[in-house]
Amino acid sequence: MIILQGILRAATTLVGRTDKKTGEVYPPRDVLQVETVDGRGLVQMDTITVPDLKSFADKVGKVVNVPVRPWAKGATVNYMYENTVPKAA
Repeated sequence: MIILQGILRAATTLVGRTDKKTGEVYPPRDVLQVETVDGRGLVQMDTITVPDLKSFADKVGKVVNVPVRPWAKGATVNYMYENTVPKAA
């Protein structure tokens, strides 16, 4: 697990939808948009799905630390929320 630190720009729920081609149903999901600065000094916006917005709703515009685990599809590294509570063995 790593910590993604940046300015929280949005904390919202995206509406659910149905894929027109496959018929697959996507439920609503809570997401954060976190602004970071990459190694070149350029601003980057990461959108991260989280299990709940409660702990983030009042932090929009402030620096946040989000526990994540990185994943890559192709060459771009993306982030996924990582629950910090250890699972029982």
